[in-house]
Amino acid sequence: MAVGELLAGVMSTFGLGFFYFIASIPAGMALGLPGWVAAVTAWLSYTLGVVLVVAVGAPVRAWLARRFKLADEPDPDKLIWRIWKRYGLAGLALLAPVTVGSQIGALLGVSMGVKPRALLVGMSLGVAVWCAGIALAVTLGVQVVQG
Repeated sequence: MAVGELLAGVMSTFGLGFFYFIASIPAGMALGLPGWVAAVTAWLSYTLGVVLVVAVGAPVRAWLARRFKLADEPDPDKLIWRIWKRYGLAGLALLAPVTVGSQIGALLGVSMGVKPRALLVGMSLGVAVWCAGIALAVTLGVQVVQG
């Protein structure tokens, strides 16, 4: 694979992973990237989406909480707090990559009051599991079709 083709595949995978993670690894592999390159590129892209939201969202949330005197204590009568209490950051980190994506997932975490560092670590570990699984599945699927 030529350097230009590799760079184009990485950039395409990165761009797709930022907005639509679930398709980024198969697309990168279809563009000729090795599975591990597509997975790492998608992971970096997804994590960047989390970083951007956390960098902007945490200060904005703190300001809104001070301005409107928002309570940090959960309200057990609200559905979102019941879900959060049951699954917490681990559930959000594992489900966001295949449901709402990095930006919305990070916004949910910030709105729940998760510390920025914990949110970033949790979300990047959650997507790492999906990156490995999707890259493996696509690699095995390609080998089955070719073999």
